[in-house]
Amino acid sequence: MKILVAIKQVPDPDARLVLDESRTGIVETDLQWEVNESDRYALETALRIKEGLGSGEVVVCSVGPERARKAITSGLAMGCDRGVHLVAPEYQGGDPLAIARAIVAVAKKEEADLVLTGTRSDDLGWAETPLLVAGLLDWPAVFLTIGVELQGGTLKVTRELEGGRKEVCEIPRPAVLAIQSGIHPVRYTSLKGIMAAKRKPVDQPTPAELGLSGDEIGRAGSRLRILEMAPPEKKGQCEFIEGDPAEAAKKLVEKLRLEAKVL
Repeated sequence: MKILVAIKQVPDPDARLVLDESRTGIVETDLQWEVNESDRYALETALRIKEGLGSGEVVVCSVGPERARKAITSGLAMGCDRGVHLVAPEYQGGDPLAIARAIVAVAKKEEADLVLTGTRSDDLGWAETPLLVAGLLDWPAVFLTIGVELQGGTLKVTRELEGGRKEVCEIPRPAVLAIQSGIHPVRYTSLKGIMAAKRKPVDQPTPAELGLSGDEIGRAGSRLRILEMAPPEKKGQCEFIEGDPAEAAKKLVEKLRLEAKVL
């Protein structure tokens, strides 16, 4: 079985983000970058499936500039066999559909049996790419996956629903699974894995090598345009209620009833 895992490199969640001059992106200088959280669980799931089978290949793929090579290396250090880095300028700046087209082209070239992704990216959070990949491939898809079990030519998949409920379904392979964070613990990368990652191949196919035209990917292939970004406005303020506990509690109840209107 060949499993393709699509991952994304995102800014450190604790980093201070500054808008660039165009106000359509952020200043990337001096930012720390890491693998998107739910994508790490997708990597772990793929490796566990391979280990359970005792054979197979896990290929990690990422669309991004040169810095995204570090995210691919992280996947290789965890245990993935090969990497695919879509680094050419034509791939960059795409919306979810443009990115999905690129991932689909890789999946077809690799003849993947399974495509795993995270549920959503921690920076933009569209949560659309995995379902678009499935639609373009005409494969079944499961979102918010929290359990995977191979059963011959099918998959028994558990997904998370609202209110703590779960849904168990059986789908045929090939398929696309969007993995939810917390599905199981993610392994730490060992020194041996880090050293081995340096020797593993990372392909950098051009759009032409994947059979893609320039108007299908990147900014040229996007239907979505970000016109402007802005930091959130501060609308609330903190108010301290003084006095003895009984008096303070009375004032708090009045404010919750009359001002906040939540009681």
